[in-house]
Amino acid sequence: MARTLALLLCLAGLALHGHAAASPPIDPFASSSTVSTGTNGAAAFSPKSPAASPTASAPAAVDGLALAAEYAAAPGAQPAEQRLTYKGVATTGYTSTPLTTYGATNLGCALGYVGDNFTSDYVAMGPSFFNQGYSCGLCIRLECDDARCEQPGRTRVAQVLDYCGNCYDADLTIAQPLFVALTGRQPSPNPSALISWEFVDCAPYSNGTIKMLVKQGGSAYYQAFSFANSIYTITAAQLNGDRLVHGTDNYWSWNPVSTIDPAGPFTLDILGSNGQVLQVVLPALVSTDLGLQFTPPAPVPAPSAE
Repeated sequence: MARTLALLLCLAGLALHGHAAASPPIDPFASSSTVSTGTNGAAAFSPKSPAASPTASAPAAVDGLALAAEYAAAPGAQPAEQRLTYKGVATTGYTSTPLTTYGATNLGCALGYVGDNFTSDYVAMGPSFFNQGYSCGLCIRLECDDARCEQPGRTRVAQVLDYCGNCYDADLTIAQPLFVALTGRQPSPNPSALISWEFVDCAPYSNGTIKMLVKQGGSAYYQAFSFANSIYTITAAQLNGDRLVHGTDNYWSWNPVSTIDPAGPFTLDILGSNGQVLQVVLPALVSTDLGLQFTPPAPVPAPSAE
């Protein structure tokens, strides 16, 4: 656990400062400012269990190198100009039905809430970009760079909700509605397209406050939580002063030294990649809307007329 905690602090330092924290590591909470506090009623958010949710199917296995070679060899199928940062192949691997707001709980990011803008526009990332789960909830802009697209250069913004173990490098598995909107065609008979993509700020596309999902199967000695709808990556979290450990399943686990008193209350602190800390007092450990959100970045001013 000590090794995992050290890694968590290091990751938080990377996100905040662009380099590893000094040794011994600096407490990220101590070096940040609490921007908002509140008391939570723990009643506004109650997601259904994964078994009751109409969630997406598992991503299909994708051989990105083979697909790229196939496109290169096909007459008239050469890609259009790559315009965004990362180049890859997008392949559909989910059902055509949009998710419900609670329909991503059994995907790789275990998010208990999906905003309205992303129930149809979501993706799975491979090992190269999943970042041990820290990419969960981030937003990306995709561009269709395939000459077979209805309009090469068309873009869509989507959210990372899942992990694709078979995705090579920058390849993605994407929702069927997103594929249709991006390419202008149905996925059959060819469910893949050449794309480029880049990370973008989630603030313009996310509404509301951060939601916390409590993992099923907890006990008086162990609880775990995931956080959804945050406009920034959550880089560290603590509960009643105990540091939570982030896992590759995107759950933050709590293993306190003493048994957990279910009577509460519980003070939760979460640190965003922007360096801000949100603190909320929870009356109980249940899935809930925290009622808080990180401060969005200031809008970029329009260029002045000469």
